[in-house]
Amino acid sequence: MALHRVMWLKIGGRRLHLLKTAGAFFVFASVLKLAESLYQLFVQVEKARAALIDPTLVPQLFGWSIDSSFGGFYTFTYEDFLGVMLGPAATFLFWFGVAVVAVMVYQSGKVIVPLEEYDQRIVEHHKTLIQKAVEHHKKKK
Repeated sequence: MALHRVMWLKIGGRRLHLLKTAGAFFVFASVLKLAESLYQLFVQVEKARAALIDPTLVPQLFGWSIDSSFGGFYTFTYEDFLGVMLGPAATFLFWFGVAVVAVMVYQSGKVIVPLEEYDQRIVEHHKTLIQKAVEHHKKKK
């Protein structure tokens, strides 16, 4: 047996479902961060494509220099492309996960409080109290 509870917040005479209100804010914020991370992912793809075409742009695009000790010329490889894409891709996936959890919080209408064990202990305690009272009552007669 679990207790289902709906939590309400009263603001200016209006009752708001607390979990849905918090979920709505989380959904809104996570969707904004998801859009920002998607934009950063696209920007990083364009930077990496430009670096593949012209490796001399790497210091300006990424802020790190290329070691040119290997014959004086270094090419921006596909491994480098993958390396610079890992951070923005991970950020996008993180905010996607947060958005999914936020939607789950918004969609849930109830807070489930697991009280089954507690209820069972109370019932057993009440039974023993009643039995003791009945036995005590019988002894008095």
